[in-house]
Amino acid sequence: MWLAGTPAELDAATRALTAAGHLAYQGQRRMLTGADAGRAQLYLRLNIIPTRRTIPPARPTSDDGATVLRFPDRISGGAA
Repeated sequence: MWLAGTPAELDAATRALTAAGHLAYQGQRRMLTGADAGRAQLYLRLNIIPTRRTIPPARPTSDDGATVLRFPDRISGGAA
């Protein structure tokens, strides 16, 4: 993936992405010019293995305490 940002942003992004997977390759930083002066480009190649949840998220067992929102009727414009 190509990243673009300030050197501090590239450092932070590299740390975060490396924590999510394995850094397979990191290219040389290339400083940008013109309107993007002060920013750089960086190429990273990562190996990220997706994981599967073993426990499904908890779902409510009832509607107790739920709020019913009344939406406008399409014909009259009033509450249904």
